[in-house]
Amino acid sequence: MINLLIAGYHGFGNCGDEAILKAMTKNIRNMAKDVSITALSYRPEFTKTEYNIDSVDRFNFIGVLSAIRKSDIILSGGGTLLQDGTSTRSLLYYLAIIKFGKLFGKKVMLYANGIGPVNGSFNRKLVKRIVNTVDVITLREKLSEADLRNIGVNKPDITVTADPAFGLDSVSDEEALKLLKKEGLTLKKKPWVGVSVRAWNKAYDGEDYVLKLAKACDEIIKTGKELVFIPMEFPKDVEFSKKVASLMKQKPHILKNRYNPSQILGIIGQMDVMLSMRLHALIFAAVKNVPMLGIIYDPKVEYYIKELDMIEAGDVRSERLDPKKIASLTCKVWENIDLYKQRLKLRADIMAGKARENDILLEKQIACIRAYKKGKSK
Repeated sequence: MINLLIAGYHGFGNCGDEAILKAMTKNIRNMAKDVSITALSYRPEFTKTEYNIDSVDRFNFIGVLSAIRKSDIILSGGGTLLQDGTSTRSLLYYLAIIKFGKLFGKKVMLYANGIGPVNGSFNRKLVKRIVNTVDVITLREKLSEADLRNIGVNKPDITVTADPAFGLDSVSDEEALKLLKKEGLTLKKKPWVGVSVRAWNKAYDGEDYVLKLAKACDEIIKTGKELVFIPMEFPKDVEFSKKVASLMKQKPHILKNRYNPSQILGIIGQMDVMLSMRLHALIFAAVKNVPMLGIIYDPKVEYYIKELDMIEAGDVRSERLDPKKIASLTCKVWENIDLYKQRLKLRADIMAGKARENDILLEKQIACIRAYKKGKSK
């Protein structure tokens, strides 16, 4: 048996990170039946039950070290893990796992990582020193490749792939509609516009962007659409969606229950248009061929909107949102829905193909481990 350890931001209630883990575990099982999967998690019991894998408390130092020792390969798995934008502590955590992995002689793969920002000079030196020791690097954006190159990472070869969530499976349309019905959405009488928003304390106009979001949602409803807030991080996004809705004159729908990634994917698949700040709401829309508009708060959102050839509806990093413009662009997408669907399908298929490259490269590493173990047992 080959022991594989996944280190990522799991168990915190973020649907995007859970989607990554769900897609990874599915893909690993499909490629190899002789692999035992363990994931570090904030809620290990939840992770064990949800994904039918082993899990270790990410803050249990002895447990984490033991999991590293038992592993044959470690995946620094998905998401923007190597960054000090939130805190240096987070960066050091993931670097330490890589470092211990190499000290114990394990193979280590950066699996579809996002990188950056890494601003501190000491932090950049650490990233350069430690990441240059790993066995495989795949990144989900070209921007991340540029960041790693600038830091000084030059080995091993870097492959730009795509987010693993492009390979996520969805619940059926029937199940998704049942979930929406329980939330109070019955037969569709108007086009449904899904909205996924998040709190962001670095917005150009401070808290004013919240009011602009509310006005934009009001304007969209005025054009004859049903508006559905779809939280991606529970419960944070539920509370923020309520905050935006409290500033609206029109009445939107807010999904209030917790759903797993496959359910959220199915729900987004029932929308006609998606308006989102959240990256994985945009990726889910791409998977389900739902044309989208992105509100940019982070380079990763900007990158994927461009790669998918969809619409940028504003950038809270550098400008005030324009509610009427957002509503007008939403109408434009709806009025030309077939054209946007056709355009999106082509780009999403390319992204899904790139996402599969993560597993092709991982499969080669597993084959090497398998051959080594077979030779050793003779």
